[in-house]
Amino acid sequence: MKNFEEFKDLWLNETNKIKIKKGFEHLVFIVVQPENLGWNFGIEKQLQTTLLQTSGGFTGAGTGHNQKLCHLTELNDVLDTCDEYTYAMIVSTGMVFDMISYPTSIESFCKWTEGDEFCRAHIIVHPDKPAFLHHQHMELNLDIWRRKEKPNLHNKWEKYIRSSDNFHDDYTPSTLKVSGFPTITNFSIVDRKHKAWSYGHLEDRKKLHDLNWNIIVNRTFGWRDQLDMTDNYFKILMTRMYETFYVENTENLGKLPDDEFNLIITPTAGYSGEVFADRLNFNGDIVFYDYCSENVDIKQNIVEMNMTMDDIKLYSKNETQMFIFNDYGGDIPHTDELKKRGMTFGTHEELRKLQLNMYEECDIEYKVFDVIDSCLAGNKWFVEKIKDKRVFMDISNIYGYHVSHVCYTFPELLKSFDKLIELLDTHTEHYYLRGTRPTKDKYAKR
Repeated sequence: MKNFEEFKDLWLNETNKIKIKKGFEHLVFIVVQPENLGWNFGIEKQLQTTLLQTSGGFTGAGTGHNQKLCHLTELNDVLDTCDEYTYAMIVSTGMVFDMISYPTSIESFCKWTEGDEFCRAHIIVHPDKPAFLHHQHMELNLDIWRRKEKPNLHNKWEKYIRSSDNFHDDYTPSTLKVSGFPTITNFSIVDRKHKAWSYGHLEDRKKLHDLNWNIIVNRTFGWRDQLDMTDNYFKILMTRMYETFYVENTENLGKLPDDEFNLIITPTAGYSGEVFADRLNFNGDIVFYDYCSENVDIKQNIVEMNMTMDDIKLYSKNETQMFIFNDYGGDIPHTDELKKRGMTFGTHEELRKLQLNMYEECDIEYKVFDVIDSCLAGNKWFVEKIKDKRVFMDISNIYGYHVSHVCYTFPELLKSFDKLIELLDTHTEHYYLRGTRPTKDKYAKR
């Protein structure tokens, strides 16, 4: 994209109708663009990543956050428009969070808002120099900020009291006291471990980002192993970029349509295809697809052997591919919610029976198919498969998935999604498309 303003307008236009999540109405998430970052492809990808991770949910996989975008120089003016909010998370383009280590930064922020602190930020106090707050990440109690006459967060303070400790070097105290304000607190060691900032204004970092981002979006075989991982930003970014097979469903089944279908196209993950074949008004063929050939092979083996959960766990120990189960084990939050959503499909033994019936009654095809790339580049197989068919297609969270957002630009994801709808409109007798858009909000169209 040409510049920050163009990206900002596109993102807000695509997300402005998404319903705010209950319980988050009083929170605002502001992404700021420092002027010294400039603008190029690497900065665009950093902004896309920061926006995705702060747009919804503790792990960035959901929707429903109030988001605002602005230049860093405009921050105080934007905060002045936030009268309906009580707390703000402010992050700069280039902030990336580890969303698989708990508590995640979003979860930590939400927990912090339950207290009565004024501000949490990266405090910088070089010896014999003014103190200030670094813009990479700040969290602000807006009620207190308004009561203190809305101080400029870019201020530098000549007079202050800092704690004697440091998180690193000699300029990162755990607390800062400035006359007229409550104590400002620095981020904890745990919080610091779960995030990184790109420092994209530094020339050596900018070169590294340009190199790595081009490797990622080109998606050549083994691209993950080609990345320069000396930068902490990419160490954090890549924490959940590995290939995985989801054994169980992680989303609610929801309501299914009453239309007649003779073709189901669904991802390999979980038992969606088995349930769709049973509960839809369906008589026809099923396609299980995935962009990852290993996942296609795994799904075929599970179906053809009608594996028990013990079988799958044993199978997973002999595969290089990572298998994800809803029962992760250990003290990991949100496991109960995952199990609850998965149970809307049925117990595993119930699903095995549906699987066996599907195997015996349906023609099944296992297909390596990258729906995003195929819709961008054109795919004869897909067009021929859906031609004149009554299609039920599930795209799950593919277009809003964090790996998809890393590997494709935001405009590419939007273009591919629109092209998918165009192909279904053009070539099917009728269809029902189920899943999420690139902005992660749910989509269903017949």
